[in-house]
Amino acid sequence: MLAQTVPANAHRDNGGEGWICDDGYERVRNSCRSTIVPDNAYLTGNSYGRRWECNHGSQLIGEQCEQLDVPDNAYITSTGDRWSCNRLFRRIGNECEEIIAPRNGFIATRFGVQETHCEWGFRMDNDECVEISVPKNGRLTDRRSSTGWVCLRGFTASDASCIPLNIPENAYFSEESQFGWECERGFRADMDECQPVIIPQNAHLNRRGDGWACNRPFIRQLDACVDD
Repeated sequence: MLAQTVPANAHRDNGGEGWICDDGYERVRNSCRSTIVPDNAYLTGNSYGRRWECNHGSQLIGEQCEQLDVPDNAYITSTGDRWSCNRLFRRIGNECEEIIAPRNGFIATRFGVQETHCEWGFRMDNDECVEISVPKNGRLTDRRSSTGWVCLRGFTASDASCIPLNIPENAYFSEESQFGWECERGFRADMDECQPVIIPQNAHLNRRGDGWACNRPFIRQLDACVDD
């Protein structure tokens, strides 16, 4: 089999009897045409697809490379075809506007998002950081709270005050309870009191200690444990 004739601006394909165009040329049927490279672009040397790419700092628009218009307080991203605002600035249209933290506040970046936070002892109210007014028997907290404060141990919140917690007999203080207290084991909450759990014959206290369950092999029927 005769080797193909190599046209101008081409060379033999290594390892084959065909040919490929030289750098800066692209194949059109049986000839090599000069590759047209737009402004702000460079040849990639690829023998397939688009043979040029835009320079760093330029963006592909149609078949042209338009140079990025980077505003003040911005930088070209690592991809080279976009820009982003510097820290403490945010994009507004095609400009970077400074983010102004309120008095007694600061700007923090979390997961790439710039957020406004208040200093310790202040809370956000609209766009301002206002001082937290802590009532007597209360303290500041970093937990999620609409007021920014919680009551001390043994007190409960009532409007903007902390009042003594009324713990009933056979109960103990508990921060995990919505009432601020929990009944001792063997008792159950009933309104503002702890009532004893009445255990029927052939039964025992349940795991939580506020009810009962039948011993095996007995089963529950109403308030009794009967043989199955």
